[in-house]
Amino acid sequence: MAGQLAYFSMEIALSDQIPNFSGGLGVLAGDFLRAASDLSIPAIGVSLLYHDGFLRQEFDASGRQIEHPVRWTPSDHLEDWMAP
Repeated sequence: MAGQLAYFSMEIALSDQIPNFSGGLGVLAGDFLRAASDLSIPAIGVSLLYHDGFLRQEFDASGRQIEHPVRWTPSDHLEDWMAP
């Protein structure tokens, strides 16, 4: 009997268009889930969902950090995987 895998992470990088990650651990979580999919391992990823996303950051000419909020609509990225 094959088991099922649930992967819990505070952030998961699935796509640049889904700003639900800010760095290394989110990227690692996304890579882990993609690898499970590539190997046909039944898995589900569970994460927090931030409607405001994370901040885009840049530095100005003086070296000061500037943060830009990222607004996105989660429903624009949903798929009905249960549809016949």
